[in-house]
Amino acid sequence: MVTPELSVHGLVLLGTDTVYAVHMPTFTAPHDFQAVLRVALDTDTYRTARKRHGTSALFTVSPRTLLLKDLEPGGSFPADLYFGRFGRDGELLGEVRIEIEERLYVGHPTGPTIEPTPLRYVLFGREQLYLAHVFTRPPDFDQVLTAQLAGGWAVSRDEGDAARTVTIPNRPDDLPGRLHPGEQLTAGGEELQVLAEVYLETTDLAGEEVREGEV
Repeated sequence: MVTPELSVHGLVLLGTDTVYAVHMPTFTAPHDFQAVLRVALDTDTYRTARKRHGTSALFTVSPRTLLLKDLEPGGSFPADLYFGRFGRDGELLGEVRIEIEERLYVGHPTGPTIEPTPLRYVLFGREQLYLAHVFTRPPDFDQVLTAQLAGGWAVSRDEGDAARTVTIPNRPDDLPGRLHPGEQLTAGGEELQVLAEVYLETTDLAGEEVREGEV
């Protein structure tokens, strides 16, 4: 059995000029939190690979350790960079050091409730718009998508890297109800078009203990 203190759950990397990292959560402490971060990397390996493979390609990093306290602005840690999902079919690209520049969002699972939870996403980005599903209680799913405002994505410099939570109306918060590429909808007062699904994970959020050898 992998104990929470020894298990490693990593980050999805997004963006090219501005780089973001989204924590890949589970319901097992100390990894039972979500985080959206603006980060800097100490090598050009990721940016070079991102430009080659495109906006919606999956890149992940596997830190040696990762706790919420490690994700304060100014913090840094080494990690292995992968094209694809680390621990599965990902291709190791090398080691990088990640520095946290800004913490845009942190969320935690909710307690049990008989009321249905709304389908919610964290909306963030600068050159590119992203949506990260807000997890609530098991079983749940982790999902990251690229998107744009209908008619094209543009963000003012005054908005910076602001992240906010938007509710998707008239949609259940479950796997069949999730957003899909090609959809156009109104959320948080914005007309959004979903472009591509970067990442989708259900096993890590099934609510069961992690079995030995799994990440």
